[in-house]
Amino acid sequence: MKGLIFSDEMARIDWLDVGALKNVYGVKGATSLAVPRGWTPPFALVPSSIVASTDATSCLSSVLGDACTNRILALASSHSGLIIRSSVVGESIWDRGTYRSVQMETLGDDAIERLNAEARSVIKSAEGRAAGLMIQRYVRPASRGEFGNLQRISKTRDHWEISTVDGVGSTSRQRLNSQRDQAADPNEPLLIRSGLARERLFGSIGAWLNNELLLGQSQRLNCEWITDNRQFYLVQVDEEDEDIYGVNPFQVRISPAIRPARNSGHYLKLTDASGLKAWDKLKVLEELWEPDAAHKPTLFFVPLAELPAQASAARLEALEDDFRTLIGSAGIIVRTSVRAGGEKLLFLPRTECLTPEAAARWCVETAGTLSKDHDGNDIAFVAHRFIAARASAWTRAEPGNPIVEINSLWGLPDALQYCPYDIWEVHVPTGVATGYPDYKSDMLISRSDGSWEYVRVKNELARGNSIGSTEAKDLAARSTMIAERLGRACHIMWFVGCVETDGTLFNIPWYWTEAHAADRNTDRTAYRVLLVSDHASLEKFIAFDGPRTRQAVALRPTALELMRDTKFIVAVGTAAKSADVPIILYGSTLAHAYYQLRKMGCAIVTPTEKEHSRVRRAVNLGKLVRDKIPAKIAARHEVEITRRITGNLRKGFLISKLFEEALEVREATESAQKAEELADLFEVFRAIAKAEGVSLEAIREAADQKKEKSGGFEEGLVLLQTGIAVSDRSSIADLERGIGDVLAEQTSDEATEIPFSFFGFMKLDQPRSVYFEKLKVRLDIILRPDRLELKLVRIAEQLGLPFTDEP
Repeated sequence: MKGLIFSDEMARIDWLDVGALKNVYGVKGATSLAVPRGWTPPFALVPSSIVASTDATSCLSSVLGDACTNRILALASSHSGLIIRSSVVGESIWDRGTYRSVQMETLGDDAIERLNAEARSVIKSAEGRAAGLMIQRYVRPASRGEFGNLQRISKTRDHWEISTVDGVGSTSRQRLNSQRDQAADPNEPLLIRSGLARERLFGSIGAWLNNELLLGQSQRLNCEWITDNRQFYLVQVDEEDEDIYGVNPFQVRISPAIRPARNSGHYLKLTDASGLKAWDKLKVLEELWEPDAAHKPTLFFVPLAELPAQASAARLEALEDDFRTLIGSAGIIVRTSVRAGGEKLLFLPRTECLTPEAAARWCVETAGTLSKDHDGNDIAFVAHRFIAARASAWTRAEPGNPIVEINSLWGLPDALQYCPYDIWEVHVPTGVATGYPDYKSDMLISRSDGSWEYVRVKNELARGNSIGSTEAKDLAARSTMIAERLGRACHIMWFVGCVETDGTLFNIPWYWTEAHAADRNTDRTAYRVLLVSDHASLEKFIAFDGPRTRQAVALRPTALELMRDTKFIVAVGTAAKSADVPIILYGSTLAHAYYQLRKMGCAIVTPTEKEHSRVRRAVNLGKLVRDKIPAKIAARHEVEITRRITGNLRKGFLISKLFEEALEVREATESAQKAEELADLFEVFRAIAKAEGVSLEAIREAADQKKEKSGGFEEGLVLLQTGIAVSDRSSIADLERGIGDVLAEQTSDEATEIPFSFFGFMKLDQPRSVYFEKLKVRLDIILRPDRLELKLVRIAEQLGLPFTDEP
C-alpha cells in the first residue's frame, strides 16, 4: 500500500527530515520516525491521504487491503494488543490530550471489525482536521510519565525533569542535568539495569536527544514514556513550538486611571481626615503615601451602620446613584474594611468589577450577612474604580535593612497567592538590583465585563521578568521609606505599571501587613504529589487510604472564587496537617495564603524560591557612588569599604558612570523618573567637567557655537554611507532596514569591532552573541545595569559534535 510505513521496515530518519513528513503522517507519527527503533514499540503509520478516504461505508481495512491490515494486526504480540492513536497534521504540544487514542487489548476473530470501529472513532476525534493514524503495539505500563527540558522546566536545554504518575494519580518529579552524561546507544534498547540510577538512564537519553537527534538545534522536547519493568519506551515526542494562542503581557491593554466627578453622595463619602484614622483600608493612604504624593488613589467609604437597613427601591436607587456619579458606570470595586488598629482580618468579602446596580445590591446583601457576626460600626465598605496594572508585587522591607525583596508577576495580585513568581533583590543604598525570573505560564486579568480569568502567556515570554530593574528599584526605595515611616518590618502589595490619562506610568502601594518570617522549606526531595485544585480533589486527598510516605499536596486552586476563600485554605491546611504531609505552594511567601497556612502550623515547600540563601554577604561593587552614599550605608549598620580616588583613575570611573546613568535614562518609563535619571547624568557630567578644569559656562558657550556651526542632535539623523558617488541605492536601503539592529562586524577570524551603538540598542539582561566560527567560539555579551557580562562558549564542546560551517 503506497504511503503505509512499518517502523521495522524503515530506518530511523534525521530530525531535519521530520518536517517534510508532518503533512503526510501528522506530527505524532513523523516525530516517532526519528526515535531509535529499540526505544519505542513497533508501529505502523497510515498517511493522512488514506485516512481521508475512509468514511462510514469505506472502512480502513477495505482501503488498506487484507495484506496490509493483517500486517498491522501482527504488530500485536501474543500477550498484548494494539493502541490506535491520532496523528493530526499541524498538532502542537499545546494540543496534547485533545485527540483520542484507543486501546485494543486483545485481537480475536473480530479483530478487523474492531480495528475499523476504533480507527473510525479516533479519526472522528480529529474533528475534520487532516490526520494520519499511528497504530502501535500496546505495552501494558507498570509505570508511566514524561521527560522534558521545556522552557517551564529550565532556562537551559541540558536541564531535564522526569515526572512519574502512580496508580492513584500522584506525581513525583526529579530534576537532572544531562551535560555530563554519555549519550545512550541508539542501537540498544533502554534496558533497566541493576546499579544504573533512573536519572542517569534518562540523562543519557537527554544527551542523545540534545546532541545527536537535534544536532545542535535549540529545540526543546517533551517525551512521554512507559516501562514494563524490563525496559523504558518513548511513546511520544513533542517539540515545544511557539505558543500562538498565548498573550504577550506587554500588549494587554491597561485602561488609564479615571478621576471622580464629585466628592460625596447620599451614602458614599470621599476619604477625609476622620476616615483615614478610622478604617484600615483608608489609613493606608496615610501610611503608604506622602501627603503631597502624585497618583494617590481616590477611595470612598461608608460604614455598615450607615447603609439602609432595608433594601427599598428608593434607597437602592440612591446608593446606585452614588456609585454611578462618583466612580462610573462600570469597573466598581467594593472591599470590606475593619477599624484601624484592630486585628487585620484576611479574605474579607470583596467584589470583582461591578456595575452601579450590582454594587448597590452587593453592599446591602453583604452588610446583612456581616452584621450577624460584627457590629455595624466596626465594619465599612471601601469603594473605588478598578485599578488596572501591567503587573503586581509584594515587597518585604524593614527599617535599617538595606535589602528589599520583591515577589512579582504579570496581572492581578491575587495570583501571587498560588502562582509562580519572579524574585528581585534590591540593595537600596547602591541601587544594585538582581532579578531571579521564574516561568509564569498564566496571567490573571480582568475581562471587559469585570470578571477575572486566567490567560496563557506566550511560551517564549513566560520566563521573562514581569517587572524591570527600574520598577524594582522604585518599589524597593519607596518600600524602605514606608517601613521607616511605619517603624516596623512590613509586606507591601503593589500595582505595577498603572497608566495615567496622559500615558505616564506609575506604581501604587495598595496594602500592607506585618512582616512574617518566611521560614522557607526548599527541600527538593522527589515528593509524590497530589494536586488539590478544588473541593472534589481535596476530598480525594482526604479519602486516600494508601501510604503517605514522601507524599505532598500541591495547592493550586482553579476556580477564582477559591483564591480568596479562607475556609478552603483552612480545609486544605487541616487535611495536610492531619495526614502529616507538606503543602507545595507555588505562590509568594509574602502573600496571604502562605501566612495563613504557616499560622496553622503547616509544613510548606516553596519550589519557586531560590535554593541559596539570600542573606547579603560581602559584595564587590567597584562602582562610583554619590558622596553621601557611604555615610548612609554606615547609618544602616552595614559594613562598607570606600576608597577615595583622584586623577586619571577618577576620570575613568566617571566615564563608566556616564554610561551607567545613560542606560538608567533609557530604562526610565515616566516623566519623574526620567527627570531624576537625567539629573544623575547631569551630575556625572558636571563632575567630569570639574575634573577636567572646565567651567559649565565655557561648555555651554562651546556647545552653542558648535550647534550654530554644525547643528545639534535633535532631528535624529543617522549617517548610513558616504562616498564620492553612490550609485547602488539598494545597499543604502538595506542599511536603513537594519538601522535598529546594530551588529558587531567581524574584521578577521580573531577580531570583531563592536560600535558603541551596539550597547545603545542592547536590552538589559538579554544576551547578544558574537560568533568566531573558525575558532569554534561564541562570545555572549550581556548588558547589566552597571556592567558588561562576557561569556565564552566553545561551540564544539557545548554540542558534543564536530564543528561545521553548515547551517
